[in-house]
Amino acid sequence: MKNNIVTELIIEMKERIPPGETLANFLTDALCIGKEAVYRRLRAEVAFTFDEIATISQKLGISIDQIIGNHLQNRATFDLNLQHSPEPVDCYYEILERYLKIFNFVKNDSSTVIYTAANIVPFTLYSTYEYLSKFRLCRWIYQNGKIRPPHTLSGMYVPEKVISVHKQLSDTVKQCRKTCFIWDSNIFHAFIREIKYFSGLNLISGEDIMQLKSELLQLLHELEQWSVKGEFSNGNKIAFYLSNINFEATYSYIEKSDFQICLFRVYSINSMDSQNPQICNLQKNWIQSLKRHSTLISESGEAQRINFLEQQRKIIESIA
Repeated sequence: MKNNIVTELIIEMKERIPPGETLANFLTDALCIGKEAVYRRLRAEVAFTFDEIATISQKLGISIDQIIGNHLQNRATFDLNLQHSPEPVDCYYEILERYLKIFNFVKNDSSTVIYTAANIVPFTLYSTYEYLSKFRLCRWIYQNGKIRPPHTLSGMYVPEKVISVHKQLSDTVKQCRKTCFIWDSNIFHAFIREIKYFSGLNLISGEDIMQLKSELLQLLHELEQWSVKGEFSNGNKIAFYLSNINFEATYSYIEKSDFQICLFRVYSINSMDSQNPQICNLQKNWIQSLKRHSTLISESGEAQRINFLEQQRKIIESIA
């Protein structure tokens, strides 16, 4: 087990060192030790010290817990993506930045596939819409106790860095070669219910509601175009499935030739994720099982697609 852990650590280091740099040179500089000492560690003749492993983990972003957990059959490690900033907007930005890093890591690989089973509208599909993204941020801030009524989305200040990461996230997701969504049949219902609830709290105005309604209808039209063609405007494939059974949460699984990660949506916008192979396979198999009980409504299933979109349109129209 010891040698397996060292081997996996070396593999992880090789994948993460800067392009054009050898692992031996990187470790020599990072750990401030001689070349021969580095080679003895790489040959597992001498163990890395605790301080050395901590330095490697910090500089390369390697999860040592993850590597050790991969070799324990009865446990797996998860990353809850904890944030330490006292300001909700900064926490929100950090969470989105982490999502962006994941998608940037996989977007250029032709083998990349993203699977998402969602019971709410995925944020990556509407992050560029001004009022819809503001509403999501407003919810996050309010749940952290930082907004008191009355409040309006029209007067809400959103930092430029947040607007930028919203756009980058939307663009990057669409650059992935293949995306598959499995949706609950009432996927817009939760969104509308939240709008009505926050309206009752005077956190959004009547004008905000009209803007939200307009953008939701625009989003629905965009979804219709993608589902008819089965691709984003850049030609990358997208598939929509309509689930015939209910599922209680939003699950995602991302894979490429040498990488896999599964994500579970928690705490509104955050996620708990794992790269443990067993957990990833369980997640992938669960999503595939949902897919078997779902109807494809992109490129085919025209009658079901028209009926689904009309139902969602009626749900959105009920905001007025």
